Amino acid sequence: MAKLPYIKEYTDQSGQRRRYFRRRGFKGGPLPGKIGSPDFMAAYQAYVESRPAPLVGIKNGAGTFGGLIGQYYTWAEYMNLKPSSKKLYRYALEPLREKYGNKSLASMTRDNLIAIIEKVGERAPGMANLTSAVLQKMLRIAAARKKIHVNPLTEKVVLYKGGTHHTWTDEELAKFEAAWPLGTRQRLAYALLYYTGQRSGDVVRMTRSDIVDGRIKVTQEKTGTTLLLKIHPDLQKALKAGPSLGEYLFTDVNGRPVKRAALSHLMRTAIRKAGLPARCVPHGIRKATLRTMAENGSSAKRMASVSGHKSTKELDRYTAAADQQTLADDGIASIPVRKPKKLSNANKQSV
Repeated sequence: MAKLPYIKEYTDQSGQRRRYFRRRGFKGGPLPGKIGSPDFMAAYQAYVESRPAPLVGIKNGAGTFGGLIGQYYTWAEYMNLKPSSKKLYRYALEPLREKYGNKSLASMTRDNLIAIIEKVGERAPGMANLTSAVLQKMLRIAAARKKIHVNPLTEKVVLYKGGTHHTWTDEELAKFEAAWPLGTRQRLAYALLYYTGQRSGDVVRMTRSDIVDGRIKVTQEKTGTTLLLKIHPDLQKALKAGPSLGEYLFTDVNGRPVKRAALSHLMRTAIRKAGLPARCVPHGIRKATLRTMAENGSSAKRMASVSGHKSTKELDRYTAAADQQTLADDGIASIPVRKPKKLSNANKQSV
């Protein structure tokens, strides 16, 4: 089969191969199934003709798991979500709709849904936790709307302990810096992530006009919070070294703006080539920023002013760990060094 144009591919965190239709001036979206399959070609042709892509895995849209997911996308509870949250929810639900869309709702029992979540968890614990959370929310809303008789996930679902991103260590940060010197796109991306403490989706939207009086203005996509962040001297060096073309601070090799996925892909490749372990992912750099701030005496409130967290609950863990280490160091240092004493002849004989 001849290669079809306008198809972009990548492998997601759960190991699934994803394909999207991307064409300048046309509305794009996910391409389901294998290349050349009926579902794939139907969606591809719809995008080419600027029509809405057909829903995948739905037989007359009634009584199937895929049909319920498609309905959920039209409900106010989903439509009222922020754009970034909508993307995240689809990221969790689309693989399920593609694989299990033809299954009847009656077959989506608690045991079967738990099995689906655990299958995801075998490869990606964090993705399994996200899948669980999104499913529970969707099914709770579906039950309230009388679209299903019983919510199979009303009882608590056990989460994976490994479902959080690893916080990069100082040694891992240094190893990446050694592999990618100033003047490379990889080092520029790293510097923007580490020295601003922002998510990839916010980094790719940073422009030169956002920089005023040595500070960069960021309006976070996920929270809507507006931050003014002082440009760190090391970030200034990275920006000066570039390569930085056009209005955006991070671009492709031709100076064009990029999407979050492109930045994440570049960083994942750079991390692998730097010889870092698989636990090191781009989001872990943001966590390393917070860890470093805590270890150098920043309060949770100061850290939140950089990270944009609405609550300091998560940040308290960083400061608590840093405080424990500092206090423990001080405590150990307070124990005086014992000097050996000479024993008297009487004591020597008794010994």
